[in-house]
Amino acid sequence: MTSQPDPYELLGVHPGANPDQLKRAYRRALARAHPDRGGTTEEFDDVQSAWEAIQVPEPDPSGSSKVARDPSSPGWMAPGPAPAKSSGPGARSHGHPGGWFRERYGSAVREWLGRGVEHPNVFDPELVKRAPASIRHILHSAIAEENTAGVLAKLGPSYEIWHDVLVEGSRTQGAIKIDHIVVGPSRLWALQSEDWGPITLGARGEIIGEGVDPGERPIKELARMVKKLQRKLGVRFSAMAYVVPDAHAPAPVTAVASVARMPVTLVDTSSVLNLVQEELPPGARSLVGDDMFPLRERLRAGIEFV
Repeated sequence: MTSQPDPYELLGVHPGANPDQLKRAYRRALARAHPDRGGTTEEFDDVQSAWEAIQVPEPDPSGSSKVARDPSSPGWMAPGPAPAKSSGPGARSHGHPGGWFRERYGSAVREWLGRGVEHPNVFDPELVKRAPASIRHILHSAIAEENTAGVLAKLGPSYEIWHDVLVEGSRTQGAIKIDHIVVGPSRLWALQSEDWGPITLGARGEIIGEGVDPGERPIKELARMVKKLQRKLGVRFSAMAYVVPDAHAPAPVTAVASVARMPVTLVDTSSVLNLVQEELPPGARSLVGDDMFPLRERLRAGIEFV
């Protein structure tokens, strides 16, 4: 079996180097390995893995709004996937995809059933079928988020992902959120997962369909949230996309519009990995040439979760 390369050797730095020296070595190695600068994806991933291996674990900000909510805490409704965590050689991941919508669904179902009516499982398929369409849509949106997160989990260590990112508001008073933020070697993505049923594109590049409310403007709303988050975090996004179930998308990948010089794409769940990894939509802002270390640090320090 081939042994893993020593992370310090891979970064070209002595094990006794101080934090500033380590950061400079990481940045130099990242620039050398970047695919757009003559390196390869494998080399880029190796540098990210080496950096993760030598970093001191982040302190646990217990009680902070930046920590994914504990599923065992009172009021948690969802038997869905466990909170996403950093894991081995894959993408570093944070947050609980679909968690808030599952909680909202549970509360809405109990309110719909009425005071004093108990049900042993609010996720029982028969109960879901009986629930009003507006309540079912909350659960379908949660499942869409979970499915997208499952695909994004296949990304390599050169990527970092945040789920259920708060834009404004709060969990108790109503939150506005972006479902997934993804940063990679060249781009910073804002992804929104949805399930409206079969959809198409209408005038001016908006999403329409039987499950989309007549007054709803999904593209405009996503652009508004991205603009707010950019100001809040002090970053610039490269591109935006709506991710929908395969059976409901008009095509695997559809260019929708360009908003504030950011392309907006409609993509089915099976194709989102290729979109994030390989596709550079026309007009998308590349991060090549940017210092990726402070960008990731700003995201890690500034992102709050619902």
